[in-house]
Amino acid sequence: MRLLVSAKNLAEALDAATAGADFIDLKDPAAGALGGLPAERIGEITAALRREHPACAISATIGDLDDAPVADVLARTRAMAARGVDYVKVGVAPGAHAPALLDSLARCDAPVVPVLISDHGVDMALVDHALRCAVYPALMLDTVNKHAGSLLQRVSESSLRAFVGAVRGRSVLCGLAGALRAADVPQLRALAPHFAGFRSAVCAGERDGALDAQRVRALRTALRDTPAVTVGGTWA
Repeated sequence: MRLLVSAKNLAEALDAATAGADFIDLKDPAAGALGGLPAERIGEITAALRREHPACAISATIGDLDDAPVADVLARTRAMAARGVDYVKVGVAPGAHAPALLDSLARCDAPVVPVLISDHGVDMALVDHALRCAVYPALMLDTVNKHAGSLLQRVSESSLRAFVGAVRGRSVLCGLAGALRAADVPQLRALAPHFAGFRSAVCAGERDGALDAQRVRALRTALRDTPAVTVGGTWA
């Protein structure tokens, strides 16, 4: 299983990559669950990571734009993609407008990874809709409320298995995130997503505090024994 670590600045990104993170996810934890960094800073960090850690995949969030017009979401998505990241993460909350947003993102010519908000469970109809778009390189689950327990505490194991099975069955990368802890690793390994995302667990204090590279190394070691599989030509 691959390790995704969220980093808020260049120093954290380099530390996480050196400590063994497979994905570096650029975000501002102080600005929300999917808080976005300025596009210019994304470009600077991405350029440095390409030089120092060329094998590391890079993602960036666009920010918490739940109530924003679709045109604004698409503009922010394209701005992030233009900074050279491998994936642009866009939060998609369940609701009447979610399918239309997924359809619009599918047509925006950017490497979008929908992050399906799952505080109250997995909306499998929305998962199926995203998969039918047939353009997304990956799908993720995440939570907004980081103080209510981890995703694995809040969502039933059967629902998580259904998500992982559906996404893997379509040869799309699947990821789990949402206040995940080191104690969640055994269950994560049993669920076998392609990657798991961490922020709180790699910080010594609050999730908007400083990243601890030693914690990243420990998670990398704990996840490393999970067998790798090939999906769409990419090791996952």
